[in-house]
Amino acid sequence: MTNQGEMTRVEPVEQVVGMKFWQFPDFASPEGDEVTERNLVYDDARIVGVGKELIMEGVYVWYGKFHVRSSDPLPVRMLGSHIQMNFSLQSVTTYFSEASTKPFVKFRSQQHNLFLLPQKDMQIQWRPQEDVEVFAINLSTDFFFNNLPKTHPLYAHFQKGIRSLLPAFMSWRNMPVTSRMISSLFEILNCTYSNYQKGLFIKAKVIELLALQFEQYEQLPAPDITIALKESDVEKMHLARRILTENLDKSWSLKDLAHHIGTNEFSLKKHFKEVFGKPVFSYLHDLRMEASMQLLQQPGTRISEISQKTGYKNPTHFTAAFKKYYQVLPNKIRLGMLNLVHFVGYVSQLCAEFAEGISLAEVAPL
Repeated sequence: MTNQGEMTRVEPVEQVVGMKFWQFPDFASPEGDEVTERNLVYDDARIVGVGKELIMEGVYVWYGKFHVRSSDPLPVRMLGSHIQMNFSLQSVTTYFSEASTKPFVKFRSQQHNLFLLPQKDMQIQWRPQEDVEVFAINLSTDFFFNNLPKTHPLYAHFQKGIRSLLPAFMSWRNMPVTSRMISSLFEILNCTYSNYQKGLFIKAKVIELLALQFEQYEQLPAPDITIALKESDVEKMHLARRILTENLDKSWSLKDLAHHIGTNEFSLKKHFKEVFGKPVFSYLHDLRMEASMQLLQQPGTRISEISQKTGYKNPTHFTAAFKKYYQVLPNKIRLGMLNLVHFVGYVSQLCAEFAEGISLAEVAPL
């Protein structure tokens, strides 16, 4: 077996048509230590769109982006109990236990949670004529419990759910998805590593997402997002978020932003925090800092340019904000990336010279 490709298998695009039910793959004990990646195209009576799945030992990542044609629920067959990290980015996803008309969990846009799915068939339903975007990261019970202290309250709580065949949740109410979570999710989806590096990267990002979920739940209690906001108010908050995300270089006042989305300052402040878990400007600050980190990793970008693109007129003010947020100066990040590139090149050169030396030794006369 060669090193190239031994740890990663990329399947061709699979057309999923006339899907009567969904069955989770056996990701708790896959064959071999490899990552299987498959692109999906859905086109049946329920949905039309695309998806992607990544399967490795202990972890199954599923991503879907599709349009819903029918309100018919999708039956799901469970091979065993596992833990799911659900991140609903767009639209509403509802879970039902088998033969039950009452949902046990419903995710609205920009909500997440971590919960136990027991070994019991269920149904998933989406709203007809809506566009859906969702990540479901599924963990084997071994993977989850190996990364959770036995003294943690969720350890016993989820073990009890497995024994009683009942769902168990980290939080009794769903929490708001953060921009940092979204960044990690799409890093998994667009991972360019191969071989064993891909598996290491995905596992590291999954554990990072677990840490972010636990941090939000334990240290930064979620606001009461179960308050029954009108759908029109929720849509306005998502519009406000989109405006901020697409215009990081602009300065905003609450009055201006409220005017853009058709509401008042009081409602904007109150409803935005209920939907996204943070005040408007705190959320905007996170977006700017994460964007600046990504820009710093692009060769050729200057600090002054990054400062301008992320809404800071003065590079000094940007540097101070970055240092406070990340506890490191931006030029240190740039220097670290440059040193890393040189180090990788140096290691690659050593490996090539080592391989060449072995080749020469093999043909050299005794």
